[in-house]
Amino acid sequence: MSRIVGTLVCFTLIAVAGYPAIADERRSEQHAKFAADFWNYLDGKFDKWEAIGELPSSVPAPHVSGESKTYANPAALKNLKDPGYGSIFVVEHLQDGKSIGLTACFRAKAGIDVKQNDWYWLYYLPAGEAVKTSADKAAFDKPGFVTFEDDGRLWVFNLNNPNLADFLSVGELTKQVIRPGVGPSAMTLKSDEMETILGYLAAKPGFVTAIEDGRVWVLKEGSDAAKEFLASGEPAKQVIRPGVGPLGTTLKSDDAATIAAYRYAKPGFQAAVDGDGRVWVFPADSDAWKEYVASGEPAAHVTKIGVGPNRETLKTRDAGVIEAYLVAQPGYVTKIIDGRLWVVRVDSADLKEFAASHDLAKHVTKIGAGPLGMTIKSPDSETIDSYMRNFR
Repeated sequence: MSRIVGTLVCFTLIAVAGYPAIADERRSEQHAKFAADFWNYLDGKFDKWEAIGELPSSVPAPHVSGESKTYANPAALKNLKDPGYGSIFVVEHLQDGKSIGLTACFRAKAGIDVKQNDWYWLYYLPAGEAVKTSADKAAFDKPGFVTFEDDGRLWVFNLNNPNLADFLSVGELTKQVIRPGVGPSAMTLKSDEMETILGYLAAKPGFVTAIEDGRVWVLKEGSDAAKEFLASGEPAKQVIRPGVGPLGTTLKSDDAATIAAYRYAKPGFQAAVDGDGRVWVFPADSDAWKEYVASGEPAAHVTKIGVGPNRETLKTRDAGVIEAYLVAQPGYVTKIIDGRLWVVRVDSADLKEFAASHDLAKHVTKIGAGPLGMTIKSPDSETIDSYMRNFR
C-alpha cells in the first residue's frame, strides 16, 4: 500500500470515529489537508494510468455533465466490474478539449463508508483546489451542485461552472443574478446566471434533471429514459406538466409517474400518485414502499385529507409516516418524539450527539411553534427560525 493510500485510510478512520465537524465549514482542517495531499499525489501521475471507457457504474461520483476521460490505477484495473480496495479512478472533465475539473474516486478500506460501499470521492478544479467531496458537511448541497452560505444568502454553482474558480478566489462575482426567497429555508439565491439557479432548484437526489428552453426535464436516475436522454436528447415518449416545476416552470418526463414521484419526493421518502390524484408516501427503502411498488394499494392504510404540500390528500400504510413526511425538509434531520419535533441541520456539530441519544443536553424549545402546531426543539433558535421559513 502506497504512503498516500495509507494516509487516506487513516484519515477516513478518524472521520468515521467522529472527527468534529464545524457547522459553517465544509470540512475539517485534517480533511482539507488530506484533499491537498491527495491532489499532490495525483497531479502528474493519473494521466499516465490506463484510460478506460467510462467510470464503472458501481463507483459513486458527483454528477458532472459533458465530455470526460477516465483513468484507472493498477489496483482498479484488476477488476473493473467490482474494484477492490486501493482502487482509484480519475475522471477528467473536458470542455472544448480543455480540462475544467477532475473527479477522483478512491476505495479505501472495509467499513469506511457503508452507504457508499467504502468509496470516497473528491472534485477538484484544474489548479487542484478541492471544491467538493463525499464527506463534506454542507446542508444545502445538491447532486452536481456546490453551495456556499454568506450572511443568510446561498451562492449556488454547478460543478463545471466556468465562474466557480473566480468565486472561490474572491468570494464574489462581478456579474451575478439574485433571486430573493426562492432557496431552501426561503434563502436568497445568488449565482452567475438564472439557469444555474433554476438548475439548482430542480436538482433532486434520485433524478436526472436538465434545463431546456426554460423547461425542466425530470427522469429517474439509472432508467433507460435517462440513459437515452443523456446519450441523444429527448426520449421519443414524453409527458408535459405546465407550471408545476420550480419557479412555476414546466416539467417534462417520459411518464407521468416520474413527474409525480419527483414533485412529491422528500429526503428519506418515496412518493407516488394514484389514479384518483391522491399522494402515497412511504419511508425510502421500507417494506411498505416495496409492497406498494409490487402490489399497489395496501388493504390497511392511513388517509389524511388536504394536508399535502398543495392540500392534496396523503395516504400511507403505517401511522406516523404522513406527519414525518410533512416535516421533512432538505438540509435538516427531523424526528418526531412523543409528539414533539426535533430539528437539527445535517451539517451541525450537534448531529452526532442527537443521532446517538435522540436528545441534546443543550437545546431550545418553542411550544406550539412548529409545523402542525407541534412543539419544536433544536440546538438553537436560529435553526428553528431557518427551518420554519420552509412553511411560510
